[in-house]
Amino acid sequence: MKTIALVDPLWGGHHPTYLKFFAKTLLELGHEVIVLCPAPEEVNQWIIGCCPELTNRLHCFELNEPRLPYFPLRRWQLRKLVIARWQQVAKIMEKIATKLGKIPDLTFFAWLDSYLGFYLTAATIDQIFPYRWSGLYFRPPLRKTLKYQQLRRGILDPLAVLKSKHCPSIAVLDEGIADRLQGKIAKPVIAFPDFTDESPPDLDWQIVKDIAAKARGKRIISLLGSLSEYKGLPTFVELSRRFPEGWLFVFAGNLSTVGIKTQEIETIKSFFCSEPENCFFYLTKIPGESQFNALVKISDVLFAVRENFPYSSNTLIKAACFQKLVIANQQYCIGERVKKFHLGYTIEAGNIAQCVSLLEQLRTELSTGRLSIKPDFDSYRQLHSITRLKSAFQELVKLL
Repeated sequence: MKTIALVDPLWGGHHPTYLKFFAKTLLELGHEVIVLCPAPEEVNQWIIGCCPELTNRLHCFELNEPRLPYFPLRRWQLRKLVIARWQQVAKIMEKIATKLGKIPDLTFFAWLDSYLGFYLTAATIDQIFPYRWSGLYFRPPLRKTLKYQQLRRGILDPLAVLKSKHCPSIAVLDEGIADRLQGKIAKPVIAFPDFTDESPPDLDWQIVKDIAAKARGKRIISLLGSLSEYKGLPTFVELSRRFPEGWLFVFAGNLSTVGIKTQEIETIKSFFCSEPENCFFYLTKIPGESQFNALVKISDVLFAVRENFPYSSNTLIKAACFQKLVIANQQYCIGERVKKFHLGYTIEAGNIAQCVSLLEQLRTELSTGRLSIKPDFDSYRQLHSITRLKSAFQELVKLL
């Protein structure tokens, strides 16, 4: 049995789900688990609810993002913040050692991205955090050529921290870049599944009933979760304007205007206020996984055309679990998976005309039941399952 600390200073979107299932999985594998997060009691109660017999090996502590005074140079402000995060966890480890009488065998950062950055070296982090660690790196800069992603040496290398002598391995969601990253950091890189919470859908939720009532026989295409630029919100808005017949466009989730131009924000808000007949808006946080799954369940198609987003997307496993087609961007991780498992159809990101044509084709195919593809939802679901998560963690722990 190992003692493993799970760390995540963020608490929104996928973060609670991932951390809870990480804790449950490691407990089921027989390990002692320490959780550091903004909502420790929420994790504790969730574990009590699903596997109370394992709670004697679970210890939950509070962790929030450190607050720093403003620094005028953004690049150095970010560096100071990353260092503060490492220092914060190191101090908590010392307190845990006093309370439990031991340092964890491994500290696993559930969102490793927050602990990486430019102007840092492995030696700097080794000095701050002299304990064995690993983590799940969500957005390695290896899929796309951007000026800040042209990997360099020393403090300008965004992967420098991963070369720490205390880091035996790294996990990623994008299997397509695992080997390349492994070659750059000279240590094992393990592909984790992009799993999901498969809680039974709450079909009694009033929002779901309202959507079904408004659809009145129309096909339903949904953009779910954070309604943001990278998720293709502007494209989805424009698509709904050009395709009024035969489809109901569902917008469900918090509105995020990050990265959207001011004029475009006003256009989108005005569009929401106009309440077009072919759209349904639920512009707030989806309450829980059962409600999220209910929205997936009643949809015919999920919109997964990501803008400038070369990383993994949890939308695909949601679609596979409920056997729903996706429309996705044809490039990068998402495009590769959709094409490999025939999960739906791909288009060029931002290509409205191409998407309109595809929706016309899909309306016919769904009505006749004669799809031009044969989706392999089951294989994708197995590859990105909790069972696969267990084997991935087993592989990672063996490397300690």
